[in-house]
Amino acid sequence: MSASGCLEPSWAPLPAHARPGGAPPAEAEAADGVLSGVLGWLDAHLEWFAPHRWEEYLPRRPFRAGPLLELLGLVRLLDRSGRLPKDAPFPSRALDLAERAAAAPDFTIGLRRADELFPYHLNLIALLELLGRPQPALRALGEGLLAAGAGGHARPHKPPLGRIELRYFLDRGGFPAPAPLPDIATLYRECLPALRPDVLHLTESETYALTHALFYATDFGARPLTTGPGEPDHLLETVRVLLAVHLSRGSLDLTAELLLCATALGVTADPLVRQGWAALARARRPDGAVPSPVHRPDVLAGLTGDKAAAYLFGSCYHTTLAAGLAAAVRAERGPGAGAAPGPQLPCAAAEEIRHWAAQATTAPDGAYVPHLAPLLVLCVQARDVPVLTEVLRAAEALGRGNDPVVCAAAAYACAQTP
Repeated sequence: MSASGCLEPSWAPLPAHARPGGAPPAEAEAADGVLSGVLGWLDAHLEWFAPHRWEEYLPRRPFRAGPLLELLGLVRLLDRSGRLPKDAPFPSRALDLAERAAAAPDFTIGLRRADELFPYHLNLIALLELLGRPQPALRALGEGLLAAGAGGHARPHKPPLGRIELRYFLDRGGFPAPAPLPDIATLYRECLPALRPDVLHLTESETYALTHALFYATDFGARPLTTGPGEPDHLLETVRVLLAVHLSRGSLDLTAELLLCATALGVTADPLVRQGWAALARARRPDGAVPSPVHRPDVLAGLTGDKAAAYLFGSCYHTTLAAGLAAAVRAERGPGAGAAPGPQLPCAAAEEIRHWAAQATTAPDGAYVPHLAPLLVLCVQARDVPVLTEVLRAAEALGRGNDPVVCAAAAYACAQTP
């Protein structure tokens, strides 16, 4: 806090890939390039998905088959889209690893516990069956535990996101759902994206809750949402704003997840979506991996052999899979018309946003409007009232002073001003 009693701004350091470079490629072209790179990298590093290989150098995970579970989700989408059939060499090898993980004694013990990891045990059994590797003994055990209400996972007091996740896993795998667990559409009404969230104050963990609820409610873009009057427009705008916020921050993980949501909701020909795909394509390593927020090239440079390989896998696999999932869903939509590039979104840095505000104020242009709400979010969350004030001035110049998000940001600025 400053001597005047005002909060000090807190802008996080930007990763190098957050800086844009040149005109973005066409959306479908960038997405296809990302998917090709992802598949090549996953194929080359498949051994690290095996729990025993992971644990040679990386911390044991609570659900040991967690990375394999994520991988099978991608294998399913690739098979669904026709991009890569489940009996092709790479998916077959992935399924071999997953079968071995499910056959390990600790998997059955974990399933019997019916603890907080119970839904993930059921999901692995279900995905193996969907992809042609049924596990009848494990399935029978899981169905019996479900019917007995083991763990109480379906009960109404459980968090909505966990309940919709469980229902999605059960429906996708053909498990009979317990009586206390409503259908997906009903559960979605209790989840964050259906509750008109306030984008100005949405945290990172809440944004993940929003993306995952949309994954389950739409089956990764395979079915439409059931929404009420006015909800689709509000949700589309929420996803667009959040995409721009995390794109501006260089957060590749959430950029990928929000691109998937945008595709699932039918967003087409949008300059921000095009810039999002360009960011993923630009951030890829030469080997095709998409680095996570915790990946540090300087740390990798100091490692050799298996230690280097383990660090690279552990710090890249999740974001690489997220990018692959988004690209696989995008590929199901075909090339599409695409969007004109549009003005470049500023990075989440005070001076760049000041520059944007000055341009928008002195030469107002409708092309600046899509950036307005995301920049207000960035300023509010950085608690930078001086820069926020400049963006609010630009909002007035653009004729958007009465927009709800502008009014809410103005009220925040007023409350923070001594």
